Amino acid sequence: MPDIRTLDKDTLCGVMLQQMYSLNYMWLRLEFYIAEKAPRDYRTDEYYQLYEDYGSQEAGRLTRTLGLPKQDMKDLSEYLRHSHWAIFENIEISELTPTSFRMRTLDCTAQKAARKWGMEHYDCGAGGLRVRTGFFKELNSKARVQRVFAPGEHRPEGTPANASCEWLISLE
Repeated sequence: MPDIRTLDKDTLCGVMLQQMYSLNYMWLRLEFYIAEKAPRDYRTDEYYQLYEDYGSQEAGRLTRTLGLPKQDMKDLSEYLRHSHWAIFENIEISELTPTSFRMRTLDCTAQKAARKWGMEHYDCGAGGLRVRTGFFKELNSKARVQRVFAPGEHRPEGTPANASCEWLISLE
């Protein structure tokens, strides 16, 4: 096994990014497999709990790695900037109030993959809500996530055409 600590930063970054893309690809393939082979379990609360657990696990690992504070919206948005969403996607984070911000995904790679595979869109709204809920609640128990729209749903007037989904994150 190579000692990753001896790799130069560009090589390590390239290897890790390719690993992340492979894991993301497998996530989608596994989801489609479950839908076909275990349709009774697909999209149940137990199924979506796995999404929430993933979000919580990611935030917990980022907390241990980055060691940043987790008290206010600026803290939460900083963790978001280090998340898998920021690695894979073009995300837009807009502060709305001192206790809320909007997260948009622009030109989503999962939606591009869905169209490539002949689908109108990848239906990720329910899972996306649970992943984000797990992520932000792990960072701060007062965090709340609200879906504004997800693929296949009506987008609010004035939303950019390349916005794939939009979420409001707030602290109560």
